Amino acid sequence: MAPFIYASDEAVTCAWLAQLDGFTTGMVGEVLPRDASTWAATGFLAVAVAGGSTVPEYRLEAPVMDVRGWAMTPGTPDPPWNKARNLVTSVQAGTYRLTPWFLELPGCSENAVVKTAYVLGKPRRAYGDFGDYAVYAADLVLNWVPVAKSTP
Repeated sequence: MAPFIYASDEAVTCAWLAQLDGFTTGMVGEVLPRDASTWAATGFLAVAVAGGSTVPEYRLEAPVMDVRGWAMTPGTPDPPWNKARNLVTSVQAGTYRLTPWFLELPGCSENAVVKTAYVLGKPRRAYGDFGDYAVYAADLVLNWVPVAKSTP
C-alpha cells in the first residue's frame, strides 16, 4: 500500500498560484529552475513558508508564504523590475475573490480548499546579488483545509 502523503503548505500554494489568471504550473515552484530559458519569457514564482499557524482541532492551516517573483530579459544585463513587480501584484489581484478555491493536489493523498487568501503589507523589491534578475517579494496568507480525495 502506498504511503499517505499529506497536503503541504508549499503544494497548496503552488496549486493555488497556478490556477490564477496568467499563471501555469510551469511558472511556480519551491525552487527557481536552474535553466532560465524555461521561464525567462514568463517569469517564475518561487514559494517558501515564512511563518503562520495551524488550528490543530480541525487542521485549519494559515501559513504565511514568502512568494518571490523572478524576472529577467535574456541578452541584457538590465533587470526587468516592472515585470517582476507585475508577477507579484498579479498574485495580490488573485486574492480579490470571496468564494473558496478547490484545489486538486496530484502529488498528495488529499486535496485542499483555500478559504481565504490575502497579501500582508505591500509587494516589495527583494535586494541581494541577483545579477541581471529582478526579484519582487510578497507575504501571502492562505487559510486552507485538507479535503479527502473522492474515490471512484
